[in-house]
Amino acid sequence: MNYLFIDTAEGTRALLCACGKYYYDENMKSAGSEILLPMIDGLLSRAGIKIQGVDIFGACIGPGSFTGLRIGLTTIKTFCYATGKPCFAVNNLRLNSYNNIGKSEKVISIADAGNRVCYIAVYDGEKELEPAKCVTVDDAKKIVESNPDYAVSTDVKLSSVFGGTAGVGEKELKIAAERHIANAVSEKELLPLYIRKPQPERGAGDL
Repeated sequence: MNYLFIDTAEGTRALLCACGKYYYDENMKSAGSEILLPMIDGLLSRAGIKIQGVDIFGACIGPGSFTGLRIGLTTIKTFCYATGKPCFAVNNLRLNSYNNIGKSEKVISIADAGNRVCYIAVYDGEKELEPAKCVTVDDAKKIVESNPDYAVSTDVKLSSVFGGTAGVGEKELKIAAERHIANAVSEKELLPLYIRKPQPERGAGDL
């Protein structure tokens, strides 16, 4: 099965599996369409297929950059609509947790949300023990300290704060696609996971 899986929650990553071979590219400085679309076109060219040759599309649905997620999901939904193909979704914290595969099944996954705030979720294998939520970095540290038997997965921005295993790349996107591709939905069901309100909508007490 040929698939295209993109992650625009933080920067831009894209993985194409075509005819049993993998093609990967990333640009961590931008999540704009001016980066994403040429990146996808480059992967298709390297694989020697057209967008119509992709059987299923996947996207990281967040939590993460509001702008990045909108661009990524709009792109995938457009591909699905134009080709009539299904899609699959992967939570950013679930994706992030796969950098501990082979090390620990029990993982606390943490991603930066800016301004000393972060997203956090807790997993045991494929079980989600604590769904994604937004907490302060100090509260996240308390959660980590109270669960010493859990490994910690972070994005690169928080690696110096929490230690553990940091970063997502081709390996993690492959694992995520293999584990979530069976959960196919239509483009109408592909929705962003926004845990934190946009800056203009935050009131007193909102993180």
